[in-house]
Amino acid sequence: MKQRVPYLLAALVATSFVIRTAMAWLRSVPALFPDEYIYSSIGRSIAESGRPLIRGGSAHFPALLQPIVTAPAWLIGDVDTAFRVVQAIGALAMSLSAVPAYLIARRLGLSPRISLALAAFTLLVPDLLYASFVSAESLAYPLLLVSVYAAVRALAEPSRRSQVLFIAAACLTTLARVQFAVLPVVFVLAAVVVGVRERRLKGAVREQALPLGLFALATVALVAAGPSRSVGIYRYLLGFHAGPLGILHWASLDAMTLAYAAGWIIVPGALLGLWLALARPRTTGELAFGAVTVLLAAALFLEAGLLQASLEAGREIQERYVFYAAPLLAISFVLYAGRGWPLRLPHLVLAAGLVLMSVRLPLSGYAVVSTLNGSPILFGVYWLTGRLGTAGDASALVAAAVLLMTLVAVLGSRRPRLGTPVVLGLALLATGAASAGAVIFDVQNTAAVRQALLPVDPSWVDRAQLGNVTMIQSFSGGRGNTLQELFWNRSITRVALLPGAAPFDSFRTERVRVGDDGSLTVNGRPLSGPVLADIYGSTVRLQDARVVGKSQTATLWLPERADRPRLRLYAIGRYSDGWLAKSGVIYVWPRVAGRRVSGWISMRLAASRLAGAATITFQFAEHARTTVHVRPGRPQLLRVPLCAAKNARVTYRSKKVTLVGVRAVTVRATAPVFTPSPSACSALG
Repeated sequence: MKQRVPYLLAALVATSFVIRTAMAWLRSVPALFPDEYIYSSIGRSIAESGRPLIRGGSAHFPALLQPIVTAPAWLIGDVDTAFRVVQAIGALAMSLSAVPAYLIARRLGLSPRISLALAAFTLLVPDLLYASFVSAESLAYPLLLVSVYAAVRALAEPSRRSQVLFIAAACLTTLARVQFAVLPVVFVLAAVVVGVRERRLKGAVREQALPLGLFALATVALVAAGPSRSVGIYRYLLGFHAGPLGILHWASLDAMTLAYAAGWIIVPGALLGLWLALARPRTTGELAFGAVTVLLAAALFLEAGLLQASLEAGREIQERYVFYAAPLLAISFVLYAGRGWPLRLPHLVLAAGLVLMSVRLPLSGYAVVSTLNGSPILFGVYWLTGRLGTAGDASALVAAAVLLMTLVAVLGSRRPRLGTPVVLGLALLATGAASAGAVIFDVQNTAAVRQALLPVDPSWVDRAQLGNVTMIQSFSGGRGNTLQELFWNRSITRVALLPGAAPFDSFRTERVRVGDDGSLTVNGRPLSGPVLADIYGSTVRLQDARVVGKSQTATLWLPERADRPRLRLYAIGRYSDGWLAKSGVIYVWPRVAGRRVSGWISMRLAASRLAGAATITFQFAEHARTTVHVRPGRPQLLRVPLCAAKNARVTYRSKKVTLVGVRAVTVRATAPVFTPSPSACSALG
């Protein structure tokens, strides 16, 4: 068996790589924003200029390992091909996590057969879905396991070689994902635990002089530089303040999803295995593993809970912060089972408690669009809800599976030789099923996103070959569609915000000033060159420019004779799918600078049958307004005059709104059309 292990492990990694790559290539578009945009942009910048920039400005982003590793892929001219290569790199990196998982198990004295099973478990964790994402998880996952292996080795058998290995692994893991800056703290505390438990604290600390000294120097340098500078764009986290109850609440929810991600059935035994590793360790290596695992898990829960409790809006379960502990739980379970399942009554109590938790806190209650973005487990539950029809049916099925697995685990504790492989096999089955559900949902979701936001060729702006393009973001512009355009089109090198538009990320944007004649200036200079106008939340029309192409939420304009396009019409609050917001304004600028605006604004209004009739009031002059009553099946034509010396505007407001997704809207409307006519001024008197 030992002679075949390297080949079996290599086969496991290769199989995972092929399957994960194939599943990744089914994913239509990136969807985890802004992360996937950030990592891809920095990777492209490093490949092209050697500097970590985003839209020409400094990224201030400390997690640079993934962009550095994937930078060569972004040298490929076609964005879609480069995206697929980056996904393959992620699939390979995450598949390699089987190797450190196997090494940890072997160092703890587990058999090659069981160690291979644990390596397979590591590759079935649902969060390996992130192998298909352009994000840090693909590198952080295997590196974290390498760090745990190196830490256990350095604590159990201190040597210069093992300590240097841990230092290097911890640095790389932190460079991959900043949350793992806690690794030195975990190591130091674990060394103290080992020293106290073995009653040789001074000796244990003295043995770790090299890593402790380097960590102390790094801490001094961090303090000298200032924490806000060291964490880059994550400096906003330093100002967060959250109560302990809020942190505990969210950390508990993250722990619940981790239990599901780890296959559920092994969790009670894993907790007891960790307790025994600390209370009654058979070897120093087992003690070190228990200390590192408990401290690391506590740090991960604390980080995730602090982040969630501190955010005022957009809170969601952050399984992606804690799933790294899943393979360590599987190893802990085997450590417990290898002792003959000695604590049967505590095991029964823990199992019953977990079942009760699953009933009181059903996952379907959190598997909603606003809260599932950071949890592949919730991806799977959301997909299951769609298949079964109701959240209650999904909850019942999950609860039944949990109860069945718990009963098997309790019965298996009576016959350890049979129970251990059965329980481990069911854990593999559960994680595999959850992984399949997560992948199916992600594939379907990204296909829907691509259809809704992008044309057949998502790199359509690049294909136009117009050179550098400026994107102008309008009022209520969607972050997702904007970042999709930026991801797929490298020629969009600049982003400018029209009046009323809000920044969609923390990176470089500029403000647009609109002159009385519709001229556009940025930082006191006229805006020139091709323009990509965002039309997701507002209708935008330019003059002195022609339309080169369109997507569902953007229009590409090319200046004609003058290289300086001007605004002709800006309808704030009219969405690209025709819905009108509760209130908004339509601006019109003169076609010739210095001339009066005189003409008619027209648009056709239609009420939704689901929402019923609506009444909208339009004001088009200081003392001139009209009220339109729109009923389902009876569209109304709006036609109002405009007359102004410079630019003119029409405001509108409705008291009745309907929620469409997360948007508060009233009726559908065709794109507003302005028809110049001197009669408009006469109509207003």
